[in-house]
Amino acid sequence: MAGVKIVTDSGADIPKPLAEELDIAVVPLTVHFGDEEFKDGVDLELSEFYRRLHAGGQPRTTQPSPTDFEAVYRRLQADADAIVSVHLSSELSGTMQSASIAAAMDGIDVPVHVVDSRSASLGIGMLAVEAARMAKAGASAEDIVQHLEAIVARQKVLFLVDTLEYLQRNGRIGRAQAFVGGLLNIKPLLTIDDGVVAPLERARGRAKARARLLELVTQGAQGQRVKVAVMHADALEEAESLASELRSRLDVEELVVGQLGATIGTHAGPGTLGVVFYSV
Repeated sequence: MAGVKIVTDSGADIPKPLAEELDIAVVPLTVHFGDEEFKDGVDLELSEFYRRLHAGGQPRTTQPSPTDFEAVYRRLQADADAIVSVHLSSELSGTMQSASIAAAMDGIDVPVHVVDSRSASLGIGMLAVEAARMAKAGASAEDIVQHLEAIVARQKVLFLVDTLEYLQRNGRIGRAQAFVGGLLNIKPLLTIDDGVVAPLERARGRAKARARLLELVTQGAQGQRVKVAVMHADALEEAESLASELRSRLDVEELVVGQLGATIGTHAGPGTLGVVFYSV
């Protein structure tokens, strides 16, 4: 049955079973370790990615090409009235540009609406899931895009990193550059502000940083009903503990916990812990 098809990229960190259940097409970025290259989520298991990262590997990522997107759009258009394609912040990656080029290619015969998430990881993933649910309920592409853009305007992303080394090395540090060169055991609390990584605060030690993260999310929710995602880079126990505390403090409509995939893990580094939330 024709309808609206949803596309995203591997930077959305949507668990594979959920993407399959909701019929979300995921276009992978490429992860490079030296001369080796892997398709994120396709031929690089997360356990192997983090093993390499902990062992001192220095990965880098490259965006999908326009032809990668074209192939997906061509496949989907046979059974679609329109496509909504939601991606990594255009300030953090060229993925949006590749998708936009592909959307305008000859032979793409249905409207393709490319949406800039102005976010990363489950900040994108939550949008793609919302879009897919609306598509399954019969919403038009225009209504889906309007709804996503309204969420983008109020969605908040807060996260702590063990070190700024990974963001700095990969050129994604943005305004958080101001936090480089601080004292030992100072943990940066960061946000994504209009698509760019930006500094919030610094805390001494991980326990205090995590407690402050919880406080900032609680304050940011302002007592409203919210949808929440807790994301982590190889720190599942800590993420589940934070999720439990958030459930007890917030008026939660939905809360998911997910691991940063190789695309975002490359830039954030192991030990990253973050929260994405928006009012409903």
